Amino acid sequence: MLKEKLIYVYPSKSTFILRDIKMLNNEFDVLENYFDVSNKKKVPIKFITQFFFLIKNIKNSKGVICHFAGYSSFLPSILSKLFKKPCLIIVAGTDASKFPDFNYGNFTKSFFAYFTGESLRRASHILPVHESLYFQNYDYYDGGKPAQGYSFFYPKAKNVPFTPVYYAYDSAVFKIKLNSKRKKNSFITIGNLADKYCFKRKGYDIILELAAIQKDCIFTIVGTNEDTNMIVPENVKLLPYKNQDEIIDLFNEHEFYLQLSIMEGFPNALAEAMLCGCIPIGSNVSGIPYIVKDTGFILKKRDIIKLNEIFNLILELEEEKRKELCILARNRVESEFTIENRKSKILNILNLKIK
Repeated sequence: MLKEKLIYVYPSKSTFILRDIKMLNNEFDVLENYFDVSNKKKVPIKFITQFFFLIKNIKNSKGVICHFAGYSSFLPSILSKLFKKPCLIIVAGTDASKFPDFNYGNFTKSFFAYFTGESLRRASHILPVHESLYFQNYDYYDGGKPAQGYSFFYPKAKNVPFTPVYYAYDSAVFKIKLNSKRKKNSFITIGNLADKYCFKRKGYDIILELAAIQKDCIFTIVGTNEDTNMIVPENVKLLPYKNQDEIIDLFNEHEFYLQLSIMEGFPNALAEAMLCGCIPIGSNVSGIPYIVKDTGFILKKRDIIKLNEIFNLILELEEEKRKELCILARNRVESEFTIENRKSKILNILNLKIK
């Protein structure tokens, strides 16, 4: 029996996007449209090639799913209405943000904001990876006050139906390894240190500041390149990018995972680290407190004094309490954020929009 076709549009080949495509391929013949925006000069060409791709395929498809709103979702949102097909847009973070002081978020740039907002306004249904991406009162970092969320920055999209659909994780892949030995008072985080905007957004600056104070703790930051000339405290180890198996090993060598981002949607590395038994320490931003819940610690305000106070509490934790939080962290992600839950919600919404 032939599967129905489903168009899936995305601007980057991130792991979580490829995971979605693999998940949906079990139900549909997924037609991928990779709209690469890394080279802005080539965006007009991408619009042209995408237009002909959609004209060729949309009529005989079940609908369109766009991961992220922006340039890549603009034509799909228009042509879906023309051909009376559902268009679901997954909002994942940058497409619901505005932080001008370090140039992050689609709504920081007026031209990009228009394409993002108009895509969302025309969507059949919006699937934020956490409800806070629709709207959140924001006070973690002064540069993001008073609020974040696509409905705040583009009110014309606020009445489009939306359903939060959280990311999902494979607990059979990301797991606590038998006989794993975690270094005492060890903390790890993953990101892109080569990107100066990402460096601040992910909170690496405040982590390095903390490391200089908490000299008895071990910090590992994964995501540097060979040209890194950063001067870091002696208790900080910088590592290059690692493959998935290496990351799982690193998670199992550390007690805690740091997610001190100024802005995130639903950070995948945090959830994957928790599945591997890392106790989470996160910022009070978007989906982070929801993922962490009662399994770790939340920094309410981006403040080194407040962060240091949390670390002083952490260092006083007894061994049994650490083991308890380790198991709670894994159980939280394993039970709440399953691939089956994500798939069923997306399929239900897609089917609802077809009727």
